[in-house]
Amino acid sequence: MRIIEGQHTKLTRVAHGLTYDPGNDEIIATEPLAASIVFFHGGASGDHPPDRVIQGPHTLLHAPWQPAADDVHNELWIADLESDALLVFPLNGNGDVAPLRVIHYGPKSGMRLPSGVAVDPQRNLVAVAARDRHYNAALFVFRRTDSGDATPLSVIEGPATGIVGLFHVALYGGQLFAGVDNFYYVPPYDAGGYEPRDGCQGPTLPWMGPLGFVGVWNVTDNGNVPPHAIIRGAETGMVHPSAVAVDPIHGEVFATDGVRNGTFGFLVPEFFPSTAPR
Repeated sequence: MRIIEGQHTKLTRVAHGLTYDPGNDEIIATEPLAASIVFFHGGASGDHPPDRVIQGPHTLLHAPWQPAADDVHNELWIADLESDALLVFPLNGNGDVAPLRVIHYGPKSGMRLPSGVAVDPQRNLVAVAARDRHYNAALFVFRRTDSGDATPLSVIEGPATGIVGLFHVALYGGQLFAGVDNFYYVPPYDAGGYEPRDGCQGPTLPWMGPLGFVGVWNVTDNGNVPPHAIIRGAETGMVHPSAVAVDPIHGEVFATDGVRNGTFGFLVPEFFPSTAPR
């Protein structure tokens, strides 16, 4: 229907995160190569310059991935992969603006390489797709108001989860949806999956892990908990899902795939029980 592209858009080769903010009718994209966040109005098309750009040394942005908009508290959450941190900006931020809060790696948080973030303003919770201090993929849940080296409320990780790698997450009705992209990391490889760790004699090419999936957990789950619902298998057309989005009104889940280079939609109303708050 429309394409936003061109030199004036300030979009780079990759945008590792994209969201729509319905409250302000804005499309928000993260640009890891430019360490920036660009904002377009909902009807933008063509070689349209962004309405706003968050970029500069005071932002603490290095490699921003998934963004999440919170219209209730007027905050924009950014998972920054390179800085091992979650950065919270004013939703109307512009220019070289400092974050309002930062949740960063430390002995308490144990959160490294966050690639995905989702916020639940009603429950005051934030879910994060990241890795633990040992670089094992994990889903972290923090309080929305946390700051600094904060202790997570829960961490979902372990062999029963089926998680080897993670990309993006979504929250709705007390449920945590995750794009489990198992493509890039199998120990003893590094967190990017491109080079072996010191002393490893294995090949240096990226390693294909077990088949990825879209998994659903309760936001209150903790530890080695298997997903309560799952989309996976040859019939789905997906190999390693990455980004994930939900449309609870129509009972749909959408996922992009890092191998198929496509977007897949699934009608799964059973994932959204009628008792879930709207």
